Amino acid sequence: MVSFIKKYFFLIFICSNFLHSSDLKKMSGIAMIIGNDVILDSDLKNSNNNKLHCNTDVIDDFIIQKLMLYYAKKDKSIQISDQELELKTQVFLSDMRKKYINQEEFLIQFENKNFLKELTEKIKNKQYIEKFYNKITEGIETSPEEVKYFFTKKQYKIPFFPKKICISYIIFHPKLSIINKKKIIYFLNKIKKEIHSDIDFSTKAILFSEDNLSALQGGLVKGMKINNLSKKFVDYVLSLKEGEISEPFETDLGFHLIKLDKKRKDDIDFRHILIKPKYSKYELHKTKSFAELFRKRILNKKIDLEKISDLLNQNNTIDVIVRNQVWLEENQLSKKMKKIFLFLKKGKITNPYKEIINGKEAFVMIKLLDKIPSKPVSFEKDYTILKNFVINIKKKEKIKNWAKEILKKTYYLKINC
Repeated sequence: MVSFIKKYFFLIFICSNFLHSSDLKKMSGIAMIIGNDVILDSDLKNSNNNKLHCNTDVIDDFIIQKLMLYYAKKDKSIQISDQELELKTQVFLSDMRKKYINQEEFLIQFENKNFLKELTEKIKNKQYIEKFYNKITEGIETSPEEVKYFFTKKQYKIPFFPKKICISYIIFHPKLSIINKKKIIYFLNKIKKEIHSDIDFSTKAILFSEDNLSALQGGLVKGMKINNLSKKFVDYVLSLKEGEISEPFETDLGFHLIKLDKKRKDDIDFRHILIKPKYSKYELHKTKSFAELFRKRILNKKIDLEKISDLLNQNNTIDVIVRNQVWLEENQLSKKMKKIFLFLKKGKITNPYKEIINGKEAFVMIKLLDKIPSKPVSFEKDYTILKNFVINIKKKEKIKNWAKEILKKTYYLKINC
C-alpha cells in the first residue's frame, strides 16, 4: 500500500460522495493529505462555515482548490515573482487596514512575528491557484446558441443586476481646532527628531502613518508622477534636497512629513508619514448639531437648495461637501446606508448620521431621489454580460472535470463527516 501511495504522490481522505469509497479506518483528526499538505477535520469544518452536516459542494470546492495548488506548484511554467507578490500583499493589507477605525488594533497583529510571513504565503498560494485556473480554462468561449439555450432553459441561474439608487448628499466634517493642529504638528516634529536613517523613517511610517498604500512599505512611494500630486504637496516636496526631511505641513488629506529620496524630471521617489485629524467630542457634537439644524431649515424651506454650497462654505468651523444626483449600486453602500434605505422613501431626507469617510469621522445627510429595483439580465440588452456569465460557468465545469480525472488516478478513502 505504501508503494501505491508513493506512486500517485498523494493520499486523500475525502469527506463527500465525490468518488468511490473504501472501508479503511480514518486516521484521527486528519481529513486528507495532498502532497505534504495535511488537511485536518477543522479545516474542512471551517470551509463549510462550521456547519454540523456536510455541504458537499463547499467541500468539493475546497478539495479542488487544494488540488489546483498542488499541481500549480509542480508546474514550472507557473511562477510568482517577488514584485507581483509584494504588490498583492500591499493591496491586501491596505484593504485590511481600512476596516480598522482604531489603527492600534490593526498594528497589534504585527506583534505576532509570523503574521506577515503566514499572510504572504496565503496570498502566494492564492496567486498559484488563480494562474493554474487561468491556464486550464484558457481559450474557453461560447456561441450565441449556447447563450440562448442557457437563457431559455436555465432561468433560475440567470444573474441579476443589483438594486440602484439615486441620491443627493451632504457630508459635514469638523474643522480641526488650532489646539489639535498644534498637537499633531508637535507629534510629527517629535518623530522627525527621532529619525536618523531610512530604517528609522520606515519603522515610524509602519507604526504611525495613516497612508494605507505606503505605510506598510515603510512609507516609500516610488515613481510618483508630479502632476498627480496636489500643488501644496508638490511645492513642499520639490523644495527639498535629496535625503532631506520636510517640516510638518497640512493638506486636505491631513498632516505630512516627507523625505525626498530621488527627484527626476517628471516623477519622484519619497518617504511619507500621514497623520489624519482626530476630532474631539465637542467638535463632533458641534458638527452634528449644525447638521441637524441645517436639516430642519431645509425641511421648513428656509434654505434655497440651489444655494446650499454657497451658504455652507461660509461656515468657519465646519467643512462641507455637497453632491447632487449620484447613482450608486447596492454593493457600493455602507452597512449603515443599507439599513437606512430599507425605510427611507423617495423625496425624504435622513437624519444626520456618523460615517467614516476616507478615514475621517463625518456626519452624512442623504436625500433619496430615485430607486431602480434589482432585475434579471436581458438577453437582448445585456448579451455581453450573459455571454461572460456562461463562459465562467463553462470554466468551472472544466475545472471540476479536470479534478475528477485527477482523482480517478488517486488512492483515497471516503470518510463520514
